[in-house]
Amino acid sequence: MNSGYHTDPGLPTNRLVESPPVTKSLLIGPKGLDRLVPDGSSVYLGGSAVDRKPVALVLQLIEQGKRDLDLIAFTGSIDVDLLVGAGCVRSVAAAYVGIGPHGRAPRFTAAVVGGTIEDLEYSEWSLLGRLRAASMGIPFLPTRAGEGSETVGNLGFASVRDPYEGVDYLALPPLHPDVALLHAWRASETGTVQLPAPRQHLWDVDILAAHAARTVVVSVEEIVPEATVRSEPDLTVLHSFEIDAVLPFPKGSWPTSAPPSIEADHEALARYVLTGGDTATLTGSAVV
Repeated sequence: MNSGYHTDPGLPTNRLVESPPVTKSLLIGPKGLDRLVPDGSSVYLGGSAVDRKPVALVLQLIEQGKRDLDLIAFTGSIDVDLLVGAGCVRSVAAAYVGIGPHGRAPRFTAAVVGGTIEDLEYSEWSLLGRLRAASMGIPFLPTRAGEGSETVGNLGFASVRDPYEGVDYLALPPLHPDVALLHAWRASETGTVQLPAPRQHLWDVDILAAHAARTVVVSVEEIVPEATVRSEPDLTVLHSFEIDAVLPFPKGSWPTSAPPSIEADHEALARYVLTGGDTATLTGSAVV
């Protein structure tokens, strides 16, 4: 993640000075994405079950033949399913993977049953807690959420004792994805990213993941002038210093939604599930 601040070598290490505003273009193409997501990367996929999924970016990774990716998603959906079906994935860490109202993610389910990928099941609070710890720059986040659950036990989290009250808490370690892939409505060429109001479900988790990730890539429906984003500052969710690259991909979340440009294509999603993940139902010809 880009930082708007840097350490001045002439000052104590805990003193930060503001960097100049980002004025260079952050636009990249598919080759730039290829460089930012090498094989073996841990990749956070934004959006919710049928909203704002970075499908176009996922298809680029498939076309580039990525392998051994460790996927992270608060709610995995068709994005996870496509990557798993293409043989790009080593593991999936998520609180949920499915196609929302349309049921299971067929290729992900088959891979888990077949033992071809590692399924790291998280509770919602444990995954959020790890991302929060990373975004805050702390070594762990103490919490009582999930104490005693089998899911938390399987992940092997340690506990820590409150030195003041003597109470034990789970100590969630920070989770820093190598790359976060997000889809948004619009952005300026220099990387000011905006979402329309009212915000969709779980939009704030995307922002949390962006703050936790080492590199942030955002696909958008459109690139707009700086004057446009400045005229509606209340719509800004990420600033130039918080992301690393922007790719224009109109309808880049299809068949999931990206308001106000497109709504979720529930017919396409239902066909995909009913055919066991046949990608020809999405494009008219096989994607992978």
